[in-house]
Amino acid sequence: MDKKKETYIKAGKIVDVSNNKKLTKSSGSVKRELPKYWDKEYIENKMFKISNQKHKILFQFLWMTGCRISEALNVQKKDLDFKNYIIRLKWLKSRKYKYRNIPMHPKLRDILMLYTAGMNKESVLFDISRQWAWKLSQKHFGGNPHMFRHSFAVHWLRSNADIITLHRILGHSKFQTTREYLKIVPVDQGKELQKIDF
Repeated sequence: MDKKKETYIKAGKIVDVSNNKKLTKSSGSVKRELPKYWDKEYIENKMFKISNQKHKILFQFLWMTGCRISEALNVQKKDLDFKNYIIRLKWLKSRKYKYRNIPMHPKLRDILMLYTAGMNKESVLFDISRQWAWKLSQKHFGGNPHMFRHSFAVHWLRSNADIITLHRILGHSKFQTTREYLKIVPVDQGKELQKIDF
């Protein structure tokens, strides 16, 4: 008896893919695109135009921490350690650890100290839905909130900061995920090299 052929539907037709190495499951992993990101100048320019302070601070938080939008929306005032410059994030991607600590930039610390001054310890910093945050990001920046995470990682590596610390801050379960950003930085450096006259 013949083996059952692997098929998939394309434009209403069933297509045999059993002999197509590009489409079969056994052909290996699909080539991933490089993460899309914004550079510092773009973010600062767009940030300047946001009139709603709460929305602006949310985007500053994402840009200066590299955390996921779901993590940012779960942060409470009690998770901010202003004395030691630490933010405690609920680690939604991990079952082993409930929380992870990330550093807080001094500039972000000053912003958050003022922003949270009237809040009680149990208050969430950003009382909006994930969907609304995506809409705001699209409106003000032309992309989704996750691009701040990519932008943070690229900016970190462009600033010659080490990748091991970046891996810990981002909370990736696999180091290979963090290493993907290394593919972007040399491309950027190549573009900069073209501006130099030899």
